[in-house]
Amino acid sequence: MSLDLKNIVTILHAKWMGNHTNAEIENISIDSRSLQNEHKTLFFALVGPNNDAHNYIASLIDKGVQNFVVNYIPQNLENQANFLVVENTLESLQHFAAHHRSQFNFPIIGITGSNGKTIVKEWLNFLLSPDYNIIRSPKSYNSQVGVPLSVMAINEKHNLGIFEAGISMVNEMAKLEAIIKPSIGILTNIGSAHDEGFAHIGEKIKEKLKLFQNVKVLIYNKNKTIDAFINPKIKTFSWSCRDENADVFITQKSILEKTVLKIKYHDHTFEIKIPFHDDASIENAIHCMMVMLYFDYDYKTIEHRMELLFPVEMRLKLKNGINNTTLIDDSYSSDFQSLKIALDF
Repeated sequence: MSLDLKNIVTILHAKWMGNHTNAEIENISIDSRSLQNEHKTLFFALVGPNNDAHNYIASLIDKGVQNFVVNYIPQNLENQANFLVVENTLESLQHFAAHHRSQFNFPIIGITGSNGKTIVKEWLNFLLSPDYNIIRSPKSYNSQVGVPLSVMAINEKHNLGIFEAGISMVNEMAKLEAIIKPSIGILTNIGSAHDEGFAHIGEKIKEKLKLFQNVKVLIYNKNKTIDAFINPKIKTFSWSCRDENADVFITQKSILEKTVLKIKYHDHTFEIKIPFHDDASIENAIHCMMVMLYFDYDYKTIEHRMELLFPVEMRLKLKNGINNTTLIDDSYSSDFQSLKIALDF
C-alpha cells in the first residue's frame, strides 16, 4: 500500500492539521510497540475501555512517526506531526479499510459462526493455494479491529480473499460486512460461544447472517432453524448428512484412522477420505469441500487434496526455551504479512 496523505484526508473526511501535506503512507499501525512504526506509518490512535493510544503519540513522534489519525491532538503536540482529526478513530479505521477493499474486484470468502472459522479459513488456504494467490485473516483477526487490519493487507498480487468475522453482540456484523464485502459466504457451526451477548439463539443467527446480505452464494449445513432466518433472495449451496433435500447429501463411515465421506451431488456420487473422526473436524472439512465444488474442481483433485488435510496448529504459539528464553513458534505460516505480524507479536 502506498497512498498520499492528502488522499487519506479526503477518504476519512478528516480535519487536517500539520506541516507536510505530501507525506506518503505505506503501512497502518494501531500499536505503539509495533516494529512497523516509522515515518511512512499512519497511526490510528484507538481509544478502548482501559487504554487511550493518544497517550503514546509523543513517544511515537520521538521514534519518527509523523502521521496520526486522532480524536483530539494531545497538548503541546500541535505542530510536531501531521494530525487527521476525526470523531471516532475506530470508525475511521473501519471506513478506511472498506475504501481499500472497494479498490479490488476478486472473490472474497467471508466466514462466520460460533466455531470452526479459523480452521476452515486455514484449510481453504491449503486446499486452494496451488491455484490462487490468497490473502487471509492472520491468526484470528476477526474483531472490529482485526478485520480492518486484515483487509488493509490486500494488494494487487492477490486474486482470492478469505476473511473470518467474529461478533459477540448485536449491531457488530453490519460494520464487518461493509469492510469484507464477501461474495461467497460460509456459515460454520452455531454453538454457545458468546451467547451472553444475545437475547436468544434466533437473535444470534440473525446477526451472523448479516455478513451474507450481498453474497453471490451462501454455503451452510442445512437445517430448519437456520433456514427460517435466511433471506430467500440469497442463493444458497447447502449440504446435509440428514436432509436429502440439501444440494449435497453426505453419508459417512470410519475406516481405520480416516473418515470416508460419500458425496451425492447432482447425478454424481464420489468418495473422499479425511484423516479425522471427530464431528467438528468432519463438519469443517465438508465446508471446505463445498467451496471446491462451488469452484468446479474436478472430483479427483478434491479427493486428493482433502485427504491431505492436517490438524491446524494455532499461530504464534508461546513455548519455554532454554536459558530462561521464550520461543514464539510461527513455523506454521511463511508469508511476508505473517512475518510482520509475528515480529510485532
